Amino acid sequence: MATRNISLTDELDRFIEDQVQSGLYQNASEVVRDALRVLAAQRAEQAARLARLRAGEE
Repeated sequence: MATRNISLTDELDRFIEDQVQSGLYQNASEVVRDALRVLAAQRAEQAARLARLRAGEE
């Protein structure tokens, strides 16, 4: 698994810490991976919607 160093705003850092403290995630990496999966799914849906619009389906 790849490792990356990222810079976060204080607000995002607190959000990640809150998610871990809530017990929903075991660590910050899980929060970030989940957030990226959600973002990837949203982008895929946007691309599919755009393709349907261009094809005249919507």
